[in-house]
Amino acid sequence: MASTEIVDLLWTWTPFLAGGFAWNILISLVAMLIGTLFGAVLARLRLSGPGPLAHASLLLTELTRNIPTFVFLFYLAFLIPAEFAMAGDLYAFPVWLKASLALSVAVIGFVSDNLFVALQHRQNRNHAAALLFIPSWTTYLLIIVMASSTASVIGVGEIVSRCNVVIAAVGGDETMLWVYTYAIAYFLLFCLPLNWAMGYARKRLLARIEAAAS
Repeated sequence: MASTEIVDLLWTWTPFLAGGFAWNILISLVAMLIGTLFGAVLARLRLSGPGPLAHASLLLTELTRNIPTFVFLFYLAFLIPAEFAMAGDLYAFPVWLKASLALSVAVIGFVSDNLFVALQHRQNRNHAAALLFIPSWTTYLLIIVMASSTASVIGVGEIVSRCNVVIAAVGGDETMLWVYTYAIAYFLLFCLPLNWAMGYARKRLLARIEAAAS
């Protein structure tokens, strides 16, 4: 397959594949939102001191940290009905939201642990150390973005699923190589700049912490 043919092929399917990557971003952001809200509640409860609430929140954190999200994705796909009734009407439950819910479980454990530490630093007036939560949270978002491709197994039309559609439509092993490479480029272009920026922010905050300690 000539290079010009490859470029033409990828350019033709770019809007279709870019639309799929938009689903990856949406799934990831919703997962982070849900996980951050519930994780923040657990982190606050863990700071409440010794007691049943703090103990229960720690147990829930341990549970969410150890649930395999890929298995939980299938569990939710079958547990949550495809449709639900409300006010006499039937509504479809979005499969992408099932993927977000499955991924949010890992986020809950992450936020509970890391925000708990950040809140402790804040209580001790170590604000620079508390702010380390922000680059850590953003870095974890990138992990969730990469994990969002697992949503294809339950029928979400994200970028990996759409790559398979392109390959089936065009055919050829060589096409498969270039289409998947093109999909990888989407993740790299999204993740690398944010990863660099958060690494820089983390270094600046660590420098402030060291300066304050000295």
